Amino acid sequence: MTPAFCLHALGASSEEFALLRRALIRDDLELIGIDLPGFGRSPASSGTTVEEMAVLVERAIGASGASEWVLVGHSMGGKVATVVADRTMSGANGLFGLRAVVLLAASPLAPEPMDDDRRAAMLSWAADGPISAAHAAEFVDANTASTLAPERHTTAVQDVERADPGAWTAWLTRGSREDWSDAATNPCRHSCSPVPRTAIWTPRHSGA
Repeated sequence: MTPAFCLHALGASSEEFALLRRALIRDDLELIGIDLPGFGRSPASSGTTVEEMAVLVERAIGASGASEWVLVGHSMGGKVATVVADRTMSGANGLFGLRAVVLLAASPLAPEPMDDDRRAAMLSWAADGPISAAHAAEFVDANTASTLAPERHTTAVQDVERADPGAWTAWLTRGSREDWSDAATNPCRHSCSPVPRTAIWTPRHSGA
């Protein structure tokens, strides 16, 4: 089976892809979720800059030994996935075998536009420690197009609650504002990349 390495959104974890993993189990794809630093089971000490997150992902892919693989990125994970894909196609990271990239409401390589009041509110949620259940639910509800099933909603809220406050803050104050638009080394990334790319956008996305 071809592994598809999946990078989650802000406040989520590899569990974000659990339903999709079960749905695609017969399609010759093995979805492998990677917890980005400070989320899920990954400690924030691994590093919370876009560069540090990209290196963590590259190491995980390299350690897998996969000769062919797919990269999936959602929101925050989409920005990291784009950087990893560009560095793979240019040969900068020493990886090979990338066959496709799927971006789901990906954060842009340029600084992500976000309403100042919204950013300040989200930062306040983690100012004094872990995010509360109420704020976590508010965040989940603002970033889903329709009401989640109770079990999925509970899992998503719990993911936000267990997010490392430092990692949450780092993305909002630095990672989402990092400008990678001119840093990609693959000159064909906008027009002639041989790797198929699919981008899916949702109007309910409010900064993740």
